[in-house]
Amino acid sequence: MSGIKKELLEWVITIAAAGALAFIINIFGGFAVVEGPSMLPTLKDGDILVRASYLGSAPKYGDIIAFKTDMVHPWKVYRVLGVKKALVKRVIGVQGDHIVVKDGAVFVNDVQLQEEYLNDGTTNGEIDEVVPEDHIFVMGDNRLNSNDSRGTVGFVSTEAIIGRVVFRIFPWNSIQKMK
Repeated sequence: MSGIKKELLEWVITIAAAGALAFIINIFGGFAVVEGPSMLPTLKDGDILVRASYLGSAPKYGDIIAFKTDMVHPWKVYRVLGVKKALVKRVIGVQGDHIVVKDGAVFVNDVQLQEEYLNDGTTNGEIDEVVPEDHIFVMGDNRLNSNDSRGTVGFVSTEAIIGRVVFRIFPWNSIQKMK
């Protein structure tokens, strides 16, 4: 085989392998980027996360998830491509749960949550809702500065969930497995 044909074949194999790897990653998971302060102190603005698909299982209380929204993406290249913004939040309630937020505390089915991960130790707002079928209730850990199920995000359809956050991979000095 001539040198040019051999090099061309190597390029084709490399590109095909990269495409196959990207396809597999997107089936079983992918990446997410934290934008803004809503998940402080657990996650910070700019953190890059690895997410895993649920693949038949369901979100559990306390999971940190990424999900699709109808919000306009802040990055121009994504807006041009029609990609909507994804958010990263914590699962507080699943379908059928009675969620109450009052006096700075969160109650799920009449049991007050013990949330040591909160940024300010309190939750603002007043909520008294039941999570509809095939939906979840999510909140950021920085409750005083989070757009979540208490506001315009509302209940999140389980179809909108793109994965559970399993690792933080950037910044390098903060690499860790997420609980």
